[in-house]
Amino acid sequence: MSYLVLARKWRPQTFAEVVGQEHVTRTLRNAIISGRVAHAFLFTGPRGVGKTTTARLLAKALNCEKGPTPDPCNVCSNCTEIAAGTALDVLEIDGASHTGVDNIRDLTDGVQYRPVKSRYRVIIIDEVHMLSNAAFNALLKTLEEPPPHVKFIFATTESQKILPTILSRCQRYDFKRIPLRALMQRLREIVQHEGLTADEIGLALLAREADGGLRDAQSLLDQVIAWSGGRITEQAVKDALGVADRQALFRVVEAVLARTPAQAVQLAGDLYQYGYDPRRLCRDLLEHFRHLVAAKISAEPVLLGDLPDHEVTIVRQQAEGCSLEDLQRFFTLLLHTDEELSKTAHPQLVIEMALVKLASQPPIVPIEEALARLESLQKALLGHAPAQTAAAQVVQPNPPAASSSASLRAAARIQREDRSPASPSPLANPPTSTPDPALRTIPAPAIAGGDELEAWEGFLRAVRREKISLFFPLKSAVLLALTQTALRIGVEKDLYFRELNRKESRSLLEDIARRFFGRSIAIDITKGRPEMAASVAATEPLAANTPAVQVEQEQPAAADPLVQTVLDVLGGEVQGTRSHRPSGEPR
Repeated sequence: MSYLVLARKWRPQTFAEVVGQEHVTRTLRNAIISGRVAHAFLFTGPRGVGKTTTARLLAKALNCEKGPTPDPCNVCSNCTEIAAGTALDVLEIDGASHTGVDNIRDLTDGVQYRPVKSRYRVIIIDEVHMLSNAAFNALLKTLEEPPPHVKFIFATTESQKILPTILSRCQRYDFKRIPLRALMQRLREIVQHEGLTADEIGLALLAREADGGLRDAQSLLDQVIAWSGGRITEQAVKDALGVADRQALFRVVEAVLARTPAQAVQLAGDLYQYGYDPRRLCRDLLEHFRHLVAAKISAEPVLLGDLPDHEVTIVRQQAEGCSLEDLQRFFTLLLHTDEELSKTAHPQLVIEMALVKLASQPPIVPIEEALARLESLQKALLGHAPAQTAAAQVVQPNPPAASSSASLRAAARIQREDRSPASPSPLANPPTSTPDPALRTIPAPAIAGGDELEAWEGFLRAVRREKISLFFPLKSAVLLALTQTALRIGVEKDLYFRELNRKESRSLLEDIARRFFGRSIAIDITKGRPEMAASVAATEPLAANTPAVQVEQEQPAAADPLVQTVLDVLGGEVQGTRSHRPSGEPR
């Protein structure tokens, strides 16, 4: 006696037995009850989700001796013949092997005759997208105005390949992938009726491998039963199908979240040796980080409905120790890795480097928290708070190994000001009116020795608070000279030079300088490269001991975690300063 595989043995015989397609079966049942059954249907969706099965059920419902009825009896001759595929009035055609116009012409000629014994002649064409354009065109007239005793049902996995003229003549029903829990429930019912035993983890692994298709899940179940002798366990499924342990995937994610790149690479190598495809690993990681985001943004189980209960617990535990920004960044980096994997001949190397990058990412500080810290630092500086207090308020998550020289000088300058009594600059003229307190970041600086840089940095801070659009051009400029009556600045970029030389900009800068230095200061904007600073200072000295100074960055841009994140997500690189570029090198 020949064996009947589970996919055929457990094929649904009523609309109620169709799994995961309630939106289709309910509409068809209501159409039959109300007598509003169309003459042509298009069933489209992934493989193994019930398209052909539903077409047969519709044929039985229309031709049942007790019908038309939404619940065929499955005992009359028409129902049994349709279920067995021997009904004379229900014709199933494989579109892949009947692609020519002659096949369709023979079909349209035959449908003119009345059914042999049934109520309707039902034409089911599977994989209809394989028909040629000429065959589609030969079908058009009959499809639009068929005889009243004919019903057409088309099934396809690629509806985009069907001519619009065909689509417009059909009622379209989109079948969807069956959720994992629904697949598990159906497999559990089959196992119980077959007198077998199975654990939840094994069924979950089977359902996941089926990728939303019930037919694939039943075929895989057949394979595992044959291998294990009837016990469907997690280990049996892994051994029979050669799939990786889900716990291994979770350990890779834990290594990434713990920022241990060596362990993440080692685990990925173990999976590769086990036969786990790197592309599959990347997509599984993408799916897992999506689940982590879902667990982070909502406590409702609906967003994790396609996970078994034991995995939901793991996902929620992993999500607790992560920020939403970090999870989104990881997902974006994995998405770019997935694109690279489709183009590379060395997928394992790409996924390993991606895991190193993921596990080496510094945590992101939310923008609200960063702004709050900056505001606290600003208040501390304006109030001349002790340097220790300001430093305690701005604690970076991953501070660099060494602070920049500008930051150290700023901290030292604050300490000097706190320890020394307030005194006016020896070169500053007493102002006729009280300057704006918001602009007096530091006392009017002395312009002797090495204090030009301090005065220039204080002036930049004043400009930043007053007019941020002028701060950035000045930040990239060069201080050429600073005297009691003039401030000479070298600007390289044409765009910045024009912006700073506008009448409104120059007037505002001189007003800020007057309030900051406590006297009238003329602003002189000079066009030139930073290298010209030394020659200008030597040939046109405006004051003694006033070397031209390039304003230093407060922190190297490439070391900033926020900057690094932008580079990772958007691509690009940090441009070096002109002072480090050899003279004459093009930009």
